[in-house]
Amino acid sequence: MPTVPDLLDFERLHEKHTSRKEAAIVDELGIKPARYYQLLLHAAQSLEAWELNPMLCDRILSRSARWGQAAS
Repeated sequence: MPTVPDLLDFERLHEKHTSRKEAAIVDELGIKPARYYQLLLHAAQSLEAWELNPMLCDRILSRSARWGQAAS
């Protein structure tokens, strides 16, 4: 299972949601894309993540909020 730093590093390197990113999630992290996004959101809400990269956490949470609004 990827750690918080693993998830943040991966997201920093692969910012945009593309089919290439989805393939890399499976290949590099060994998890399904849906699980990656669940873990990433949970990680972005953690104190550890905010200490490592607060700007990235803010971007992840903002994007998640926009996706939630679009789904409503």
